[in-house]
Amino acid sequence: MKKIRKVNTQKRKKKRKDAQKRLAQQTSLMMKHPTECCMCDLHFKRTPQTIKTWKVTIVEERVRLTCPTCWGVFVEALEKNEDG
Repeated sequence: MKKIRKVNTQKRKKKRKDAQKRLAQQTSLMMKHPTECCMCDLHFKRTPQTIKTWKVTIVEERVRLTCPTCWGVFVEALEKNEDG
């Protein structure tokens, strides 16, 4: 009969390992991010300001980069869909 503590430890190790694997995959996808906004094709210039304001989303294997203006439009559209 296995001890409960040992089983819980194995589960936590597996969860941690899976989370690290997922993080490594997403990090590698971030290195391949596009250089322009996915909606308006505005060029992304890497500066401290743009890094703070531009949004990167990863859905499955697809990486999208969105400028602040288009992100605002996107958020408004989502809010309208939720309300209506």
